[in-house]
Amino acid sequence: MPRIKKNQFQLGSPKGENPIKEMSWCISKHTYVSCIPEAVKENGYYRQTNRYALTIRQGQNYRQSDFIYTKDNIQDAILDTYREIYKRNYGKTTEE
Repeated sequence: MPRIKKNQFQLGSPKGENPIKEMSWCISKHTYVSCIPEAVKENGYYRQTNRYALTIRQGQNYRQSDFIYTKDNIQDAILDTYREIYKRNYGKTTEE
């Protein structure tokens, strides 16, 4: 029986609890947190490294962190970012 090949860039599972309430609140306010992989151009081709950066998008605003996360801790960083955004903004009213 052949062995199943595992993708070396597959993200790891989160270590903590999944913040469903915080994520749904952020998505309803059009705030999205994701990650992008780092790629290095070598000999005309792009090679993916094992580092990732967080991206936060809210409407036209877009922010990106440095490539400091690995595949093992990027999921926890995304979930912690959702928790932090929820904690900082919940209950605040917008003045228009």
